[in-house]
Amino acid sequence: MKRFVLGTAALACAVSMNAQRKAALYDSTQVEALQEIVVKGVRAQKNAPFAVANIKKQELNAFSKTGKELPFLFSQTPGVVAWSENGLGTGTTYMRIRGAGDSRINVTLDGVPLNSPEDQCVFWANMNSYGSLLGSVQIQRGVGTSTNGDGAFGGTVALSSAIPSLKAGGEISASYGSFNTFNIGGKFSTGLLWKHLIFDGAYHETNTDGFIHGTSGRSGSYYGGLTWIDRNFQIHYKNIGNFEKTGQAWNGVTAGDNDMSLMDGTYGINTGIKTYEDMWNVGLGKFNSLYEYLTYDANGNFAKDANGNYVTARYQMDDGSYWDKTTDNFWQNHNILSAVYDINEHWSTSASLHYTYGYGYYSEFRPNNKLKKFGLSYNGVKKTDFVRQKGLSQNTYGFIWNANYKDELWDVIGGFSLQEFDGNHFGYLTYIANEDVRKRYMSYRNYKYYDSDATKFDGNAFIKAAYHINEQWDVFGDLQYRYVQYETCGKNDKFYEETSGYYNQKLNIDEKYRFLNPKAGFSWTLGGHRAYGSVALSHREPERNNFTDNGSYPFPKAEKLIDYELGYTFNSDIFRFGINGYYMDYTDQFVQTGLLSDIGEKLTTNVKDSYRMGIELQAAVDPFSWLTFEGNAALSKNKIKDFDEVVEDWDNGSTTIHYDNSTLAFSPSTILNGFVNLHYKGIQAIWHTNFVSRQYLDNTENQDRSLPSYCVSNASVSYTLKPKKAIKEAIFGLNFNNIFNKHYAANGWVYSAIYASGGHDNDNRYYQIGFIPMAGFTMMGNLTLRF
Repeated sequence: MKRFVLGTAALACAVSMNAQRKAALYDSTQVEALQEIVVKGVRAQKNAPFAVANIKKQELNAFSKTGKELPFLFSQTPGVVAWSENGLGTGTTYMRIRGAGDSRINVTLDGVPLNSPEDQCVFWANMNSYGSLLGSVQIQRGVGTSTNGDGAFGGTVALSSAIPSLKAGGEISASYGSFNTFNIGGKFSTGLLWKHLIFDGAYHETNTDGFIHGTSGRSGSYYGGLTWIDRNFQIHYKNIGNFEKTGQAWNGVTAGDNDMSLMDGTYGINTGIKTYEDMWNVGLGKFNSLYEYLTYDANGNFAKDANGNYVTARYQMDDGSYWDKTTDNFWQNHNILSAVYDINEHWSTSASLHYTYGYGYYSEFRPNNKLKKFGLSYNGVKKTDFVRQKGLSQNTYGFIWNANYKDELWDVIGGFSLQEFDGNHFGYLTYIANEDVRKRYMSYRNYKYYDSDATKFDGNAFIKAAYHINEQWDVFGDLQYRYVQYETCGKNDKFYEETSGYYNQKLNIDEKYRFLNPKAGFSWTLGGHRAYGSVALSHREPERNNFTDNGSYPFPKAEKLIDYELGYTFNSDIFRFGINGYYMDYTDQFVQTGLLSDIGEKLTTNVKDSYRMGIELQAAVDPFSWLTFEGNAALSKNKIKDFDEVVEDWDNGSTTIHYDNSTLAFSPSTILNGFVNLHYKGIQAIWHTNFVSRQYLDNTENQDRSLPSYCVSNASVSYTLKPKKAIKEAIFGLNFNNIFNKHYAANGWVYSAIYASGGHDNDNRYYQIGFIPMAGFTMMGNLTLRF
């Protein structure tokens, strides 16, 4: 790493003088205008009638030094919640916008879809340094404008890479903090070479011991870019890679079991009180059932130490060694070749070819599992320990083209995208504790217990236009057509028992979807005042898990959403204010049942009628040039009009319970953010407080099966020196997280069942709750040097 950093600095200095002379050939605003053409097809046009938050380069670059994944920066905007499995904001990270999960959030980089075509998610696990590579981010809440890739049902996140610097330079950074978390990185630009060529690159990685036991890991990314520019033409090739080997904790800290007689120490412990705070108080605040288990004393009770804390132990292999940790191992490489041509004062066009390769697997210890879970049988042996390795490989190819016409009255954008995906899912048993079973199934190599293939084609064509009626009024129209075909075949990782043995769940899915998505709206502007309104229709196809893991629920349907937005903003030199009201009317929305698959994925089902409605507020005031007070609030009501819950009934198999107007799971009614920003000369200090109200873990609106509200405060301080010699800038920073050491869970899961013969009717169900907690007080210091 040191060689890379020193080489970066040397290269930057060697070409600096020559590149600076040639940079005068171009104005940086010209290069920036060309980059805007690339992303204009997926971003909201000026004054477009949608709820939008924009994050600028300086904020993105500063955040990249924290080592946290980008969703934690996005969560400072209205209606966004973020959390990570290891509790520190690194590694596997998730987000929701207006209560809608990752698979309903469309994410693009320079217009290229980043969502996995099958899971429809972006797995924010190895993208912690993307902030340093980006020039801006636009978050559209709700349906927003037409975009490429999967339909936006909660929001759209449009990432735009930073324009390459016309001047030679470089940057190195290092951060270190709590739980031995450190982030190192560097980037450089050669500046303009031979009047037209720029080469730039970057490398960043984060290492951590993790807050939750067994979540240590390493993740990061690298980037290389080659750009050829002229005054009105640009060709850019980007290679962006991500990697990770991170410890997993998808089960969370499992607690809330309300019947000791039914407990299994593998999964958790009855604390008598149903909060994460109580888990902390009995020494299980970092408990990870993927890594450890509860022990028993001589009387058959859960063992405790002298301080009254429960005692845990590591899983052990048959050779006496201990299972290290459950790891997720994934590599991904994006290749994007884009060209943009500013034809004349009215016309511009851009095109991109892209290819992404991904490969990964996770490796997990499964204690005392039934052989039939993996389709095995052997001479009366019912259970043993296993290590399973589940993985996938992915190839995604695509082409995108956009054209833009703009004059004094019209701003029209049209284009299309084509994307083809093929993937393979596989699973191996790499360890079987029982020697006889191991010899039978693993004599020469790992035992492959499932394998399936999938393909998906996604075609999208759109046209959107803004018409400037006069100085005050603009109207907008947007029409998109999507065609999707998804096929998967082979053997899945679930087994069914028949008289002659166990058989894999067979996959034979071939579904086609045709969606027409119109949008329309208006915008009124007068001085600092602006009002807008829009209505947008969107559709979304089921994801892979909706087909394979729907359990007792019926075959999944495509979703439909009509989104109504109405807003007002005011801007002056000192004061800024905005209010946005929305009503999102869903048909066949996929909602989370509160249950998890055996790898921590949240299971869902269609519900016929549901809605999300709310108000989003933003305000900021600058009483002095060096001081800003800012805040935002998202107040919402999220309901299912009619919901039939299929709940496990240990006496009768299953029971269906009907609910009228129940609250959607994982949809807090209140999300608040407040900021105090002091900025004077080279000093910047920011205080941030975040409040998230109660979240129900299933759709029954039962407080026993919910997460309490939480309020957390963070602070950051930085000081910038400008020596103006070999080092242009030196930035020293400190970040303080969860200053008041709040013990809270930002997410979780629940399992509940009816067991009337055991005293658990519907009003007193047996249940277990898994908490996904965030760490208490942590801090990190960082240093950045720019050349």
